[in-house]
Amino acid sequence: MAKKRVTKKARRPGRGKKAAAKAKRVKAEPARRKPAARKLAGPKTAPAAVPAVNPLRELARRIVDVTIRHDDEGAFALYAPNVQSVEVGQPPTFGIEAIKQKFAGWRAMAPQSTWRARTVCVDGNTIVIEWEGDVTFATGKQATMREVAIHEIENGKIARERFYYDRTTLQP
Repeated sequence: MAKKRVTKKARRPGRGKKAAAKAKRVKAEPARRKPAARKLAGPKTAPAAVPAVNPLRELARRIVDVTIRHDDEGAFALYAPNVQSVEVGQPPTFGIEAIKQKFAGWRAMAPQSTWRARTVCVDGNTIVIEWEGDVTFATGKQATMREVAIHEIENGKIARERFYYDRTTLQP
């Protein structure tokens, strides 16, 4: 082993032999690297499973989305062909063509509206949505309309629906 020369720093007055020896060692020894962190070998686990999306919740989200965007064609795709729809004070209507007529009648009666879903509940095969809308009717009347829509789902489509609201809101 090659001898290293003791530097002046190591021989400074007031330092003992131990300090001088330590200073010498520090100069003579190469810097040590920290050992690399070891990965602990644990049991291999499968990646966390992505929670399954509840199809009824997804359908509720789509109902809200198409309503807010006034996407009638998108809404029609959510209905079963033989859907039953009931409005307050009116006889039930049946079938997708009746739904299309209801949508056209609403657009003629209330050409401008902005809707917000206040509450969305999903239970069993039922979706309940509490709506609040700012509506401008064709007559120019403006109103805030509150409505509860109940959608019964079969095979991923709306099979029956009922709407509850204050009918006086619709009067001129």
